Amino acid sequence: MVDFSKLRIGSGYDLHPISDDPTRKFYLGGVEISSGSGPMGHSDADVVCHAIADAILGLVGLGGIGDHFLASDPQWKDAKSTLMLARCLDMVTDRGAYVINVDVTVILQTPRISPYRSMIEGALSELLKVPVSLKAKSPEHVGSLGRNEAVVAQAVALGYLNP
Repeated sequence: MVDFSKLRIGSGYDLHPISDDPTRKFYLGGVEISSGSGPMGHSDADVVCHAIADAILGLVGLGGIGDHFLASDPQWKDAKSTLMLARCLDMVTDRGAYVINVDVTVILQTPRISPYRSMIEGALSELLKVPVSLKAKSPEHVGSLGRNEAVVAQAVALGYLNP
């Protein structure tokens, strides 16, 4: 029988501006996306991994990814966000919590991510060892997202505390 008092929900959000640099790579959930340029950031600026990291850290009250991987720390310059996400998962499990599943929404005008969706879900499910669902929403050409000036990801994680 599940003790529902031990269930926790964490939410995460991340936004990165899109670079004008055509050599900047675009990663979502650790998968490289074909695009004219990618998001700017201290690390690889993978908004999906960053939002999931915030969500799973929130399960146990550990703040957000920026509390653990400072942008001022040179060791995280251009770092793979999948590495940071794996470390966040370790922090959560070290506290006796387990992630049950993750749901992610990416908001961007282009590129379309439908060709990459199953690859991203698979890569994240393998990393986190739980089901991960991903969907994309279009900002319908409205605001900075609609002008391709930024990309956003929102994530929700369900977890279980097992002290």
